[in-house]
Amino acid sequence: MTKTIVTDHALVRWLERAHDIDMNHFRGLLAEIAEPFAQAGVMHAEVGGLWLVFDGPKLVTVTPEKPGPAQMHRHDRHAVNGTHLERTEHVHWKWKKRKGRK
Repeated sequence: MTKTIVTDHALVRWLERAHDIDMNHFRGLLAEIAEPFAQAGVMHAEVGGLWLVFDGPKLVTVTPEKPGPAQMHRHDRHAVNGTHLERTEHVHWKWKKRKGRK
């Protein structure tokens, strides 16, 4: 016997289409709340007991728990957490070869 898994996307579309809930209205309300934090460039902000989690200017989730340290230093495609900086220490030649570097 299988257990059905309902994705967030499916749930949102069902609420929108079967129950006539205007998701764009709620998206606008949430955008108004999040805008000052996005402009400030924060990664997390607490609003009304919930945490807004940003990836740059994009609000990616809302969670009831404070994001942990792992989310504060998530992979960011070498732009924010310092991984884009040149290494000053000696790097093993196998690492250079593996990464296609000289």
